[in-house]
Amino acid sequence: MEDNERQVRLEAAALLLESAADELELAGAHARRAAAHFREGEVPRGSAHAWAAYGHLRTGEDRLGVQAQEHRQRSLL
Repeated sequence: MEDNERQVRLEAAALLLESAADELELAGAHARRAAAHFREGEVPRGSAHAWAAYGHLRTGEDRLGVQAQEHRQRSLL
């Protein structure tokens, strides 16, 4: 594999992982906001943020899954 092709693949992997991290950070922020709303008795707002957290978590997982599939395809046994 050429060095240029290798660098392109590594950069794509890095960008995908950063994108997953961004989603997971957003999931954490929504979960914290949901907790605050539940403590204040604001159930609809807490629920909305809890679902948003779950959505960001799933998106982050999906992006990590793409990276895992890439790794699986290139893994040698």
